[in-house]
Amino acid sequence: MQAEAPTDAPLAPRAGAMIAAGALAAWDVPAEALAMRRQGRQVILLTLGDPEGPPHPAIVEAARAALAAGRTHYAPLAGEPALREAVAGRLGCAASRITIVPGAQHGVFAAIQLLAGPGDEVILSDPHYATYPGVVAASGARAVPVAVRSHDFGLDRAALAAAVSPATRVILLSSPANPSGAALDAGDFAFLGRLCRERNLWLVVDETYRDFAFARPHLPALGAGPPERTVAVGTLSKSHAMTGFRIGWTAGPSAFAAAMEEWCAAATFGVAQFVQDAAVAALALPDAALQAYRAGFRDRAALVVERLNRIPGMAARMPDGGMFVMADARAVNADDVALARHLLQAAGVAVVPGSGFGPAGAGYLRLSLTPPAETLGRALDAIERALGP
Repeated sequence: MQAEAPTDAPLAPRAGAMIAAGALAAWDVPAEALAMRRQGRQVILLTLGDPEGPPHPAIVEAARAALAAGRTHYAPLAGEPALREAVAGRLGCAASRITIVPGAQHGVFAAIQLLAGPGDEVILSDPHYATYPGVVAASGARAVPVAVRSHDFGLDRAALAAAVSPATRVILLSSPANPSGAALDAGDFAFLGRLCRERNLWLVVDETYRDFAFARPHLPALGAGPPERTVAVGTLSKSHAMTGFRIGWTAGPSAFAAAMEEWCAAATFGVAQFVQDAAVAALALPDAALQAYRAGFRDRAALVVERLNRIPGMAARMPDGGMFVMADARAVNADDVALARHLLQAAGVAVVPGSGFGPAGAGYLRLSLTPPAETLGRALDAIERALGP
């Protein structure tokens, strides 16, 4: 009897690698929380870094005016000149080094595709942003997680240097980091610069949370990293509450910028004109217009850390920046997925298990700081009751 032919054509090997990289049970918990909400159950979501409030009115008006003016056509592949100039002013570099992309996620994705490929290795911090392993897998390269310092999530320079092999091509980091909130300092960048030059490596730094620096001013990668081999990725998603606009950029050496323009021709064919006009308006806002919004995350981080440290078995430290707090829950339950499910069912609070961000995140929980302080207080009350005797 003739064997029945398969009904589906095979996927490329990279597709399987991407699926494997994203197969983490930890991300089932936020999905369960959303399903419960759809069923009408009351759940406090402390999962995503999606600001709850709207963008500044000037941003909304700029988008509306651009639409009314017919700014709905193809844009230059590398971005509108006005936006590239505005981003360059923000970063202190030439506009020719800027490429506008649909969000920092795409910026990281594009950078890794252009800098690494099959047989290469990309070093990540552990814990790391959850999409990074999939991004690396999509390039055909292999992700190499390197655990950070356990006491403060800082870069373990010795461990990172030891992880570099002849196959290493890129070091991919975020600062301030998601999920930990740790930020690279001048010593870290000096170390990374030496390492990249000695071993012929690229440094890619995701600066999505650069405007949420609590402990000290943000240290920009373009100024602090090795200029000839550093790529900085940025976005307005968090800094200006524009997650749904999907607007970001990459900044790197001239050869990288030229390759990025070709990438945009192949992958995106530009970013919507009206979205770019809104971004220009966003970058024109004075810092004072956004000061209260950004300072709110620092204040809520302090609140969450103080409350977590009052719960027996829980421990947390003030992050250097960002939109999240990592809670060490190992003394409560080392199985962070099981603990997150318990809190979802018993407390009605959804958090992300730390193992969703790499092996070193196991036993931790990530709490988002996007809800108002009053909501965070209710969530922590519920968590404390659920973990009580």
